[in-house]
Amino acid sequence: MFGHLYLYRLKVLIRNKSLLFWTLIFPVLLGLMFSIAFSEIDQSGKIETIPVGIVSEPLQDTNDEQLAKQAAFVDVLKQIKSGEAPLFSIQEISKQEAEQRLEEGDIAGYYTFDPSSIQLAIASTGLSQTILKNVMDGFLQTNEKINELMAIEAPLTEKQLSALSVGSAFVKEENQNQNMSIKSFYFFTLVAMAILYGFMWGIRNAQDQQANQSSKGIRLSVIPQKKLLVFSANILAGFTVFFTEVLLILSIFHFVYQVDFGQRWQWILLVAALGTLNALLLGNLVGNLLPSMGLAQKEGLGIAVTMTMSFFAGMMGSQEIKYWIDLHVPLLAKLNLVNLISESFYQLYYYRSLEDFYGNLLWLTAFILMISFSNLLFERRVQYVAV
Repeated sequence: MFGHLYLYRLKVLIRNKSLLFWTLIFPVLLGLMFSIAFSEIDQSGKIETIPVGIVSEPLQDTNDEQLAKQAAFVDVLKQIKSGEAPLFSIQEISKQEAEQRLEEGDIAGYYTFDPSSIQLAIASTGLSQTILKNVMDGFLQTNEKINELMAIEAPLTEKQLSALSVGSAFVKEENQNQNMSIKSFYFFTLVAMAILYGFMWGIRNAQDQQANQSSKGIRLSVIPQKKLLVFSANILAGFTVFFTEVLLILSIFHFVYQVDFGQRWQWILLVAALGTLNALLLGNLVGNLLPSMGLAQKEGLGIAVTMTMSFFAGMMGSQEIKYWIDLHVPLLAKLNLVNLISESFYQLYYYRSLEDFYGNLLWLTAFILMISFSNLLFERRVQYVAV
């Protein structure tokens, strides 16, 4: 019976030309406009030497370990290259001079050091500032791993520890990533937005499943089958249709528009699958919770929420807002599904370490479980009275 319900629902969904347009053709057309607009960005946006300040004023309570960390970080900056040229132009200056040069735009940012960490000060956001932050975060993560290994007395030779301490492995990783496609970053949020558009299929599932919303729902409510079986068949059919669309979108972006997604396609497809399931379940929940609202109004509400999430994910020239949220309200960034999916693509593309990416997978999985539980709770409680 499950197979019959699944195939029936599949046939119903693929005949919906309106949804096929908005969830497949529209993102492809939008991607075409992105591709035309950013066609020369990789050439014109080639990374040039970035001027950066190092505040070298002596700090109170500075110990040998802190001085060694500062020297190691400066050594890392000197070794990272863009092609054959150094990526950073390092200026060791005082705090007052660093603030003045930053305000005048002579440097992209400056680093300060305290006994426990490294701080980055910037006046604006952009590619140079993003690179400065990524280098700092990567260096701190590497040093944290070293401290963890030393704490558990891991068997590291003095030569290996020395190589890690000066960041040679990190420098090698950074130098290998300088040929990245800047255009790709603009497409990550677009793909995430397109994935979240799958909520439309979920809303349509709820519309056709509930007896108080459609004639199809009335017929389904009287069949001698459990609601969970009908719900599962509908979700699986919606997932089949929409995930196929997502695969087509990724294929067109990669092979036709020449968007570089990196090499970790097994993880990319997993993120796409989890995002697709989240979108379907979220749409289904919205459809269940708003039975008195018309289908067009529910879809309009979903589009408004998706575009808002895309804005805060940095899609519409709002990179400064995205950066501020990531820095000051990281929880809000994790609750934004568009940002969560696009950040996962970004981490797969740029970082060799997948620690942060695994955290994003846990968030996506937690959303699936939470929204699924909410849908099932609704399905168990809903009852209809014949009149």
